[in-house]
Amino acid sequence: MHSRYARSSFERGFTAIELLVAMAILASVCLFAGAYLRTILRREKVKASVREIYTLVLAARMQALRRDSNVVLQVDLAAREVTAWADKSPNFIRDSTEPVLDSYRLPTDLVFRSVGGAIDGSESVAFDDYLGNPSLVDRVVFRSDGSLVAPQAANSQPPSRPLSYSTNVPPGSVNCSAAGCRGIFVADRSDDGADRNLFRISVDDYSRVGKASLLKWLPTGQGGNTGERNFVPPPWKWVD
Repeated sequence: MHSRYARSSFERGFTAIELLVAMAILASVCLFAGAYLRTILRREKVKASVREIYTLVLAARMQALRRDSNVVLQVDLAAREVTAWADKSPNFIRDSTEPVLDSYRLPTDLVFRSVGGAIDGSESVAFDDYLGNPSLVDRVVFRSDGSLVAPQAANSQPPSRPLSYSTNVPPGSVNCSAAGCRGIFVADRSDDGADRNLFRISVDDYSRVGKASLLKWLPTGQGGNTGERNFVPPPWKWVD
């Protein structure tokens, strides 16, 4: 009887230890899964916001075709808002008789930020200078045939092609190393280091038909070409 009682007590104690170990493992798994889930949700939120702006660019072009009119998409950096309207004038300025076609406000955890990191945000939207007027900035203009009215500023020219293509820098990538590289640049951090996710929404990288693109910055440390500022199509590498 004594031996049987001792063995039963030992078995109950062993089961309790197993339960504690199992609970500890479960807590660790939940902690890891929670952190991973937060990371995934944050990525999806960033992608959704960037795609909203990209969709507005596509919609602006479609509206230009449908309305047989110039359509302007303007980024108000101070208000953090993107607005599109049919420019009937056409003076590339929204008059009181030109209602807003669509708009989107950037969430507070994202910023308009240039690849060069201009402190005043002057290159966060590099679509500047139209009709010989350098005050017409931060706007994408589509003609009635869907083509882009090319901005005239030196910082708003098409990008160059990468010097070499690879698994990390596939066809469809661009190199924004030159002084001119048009685009709307959106990041999830306001600093200028490599520890940020920086996107570029643009038009007519290598064509003249109003084709829009959505690319993500690939720093050299993540596989970008040395000496270049590469923006690449998905699948994307992320900094968390």
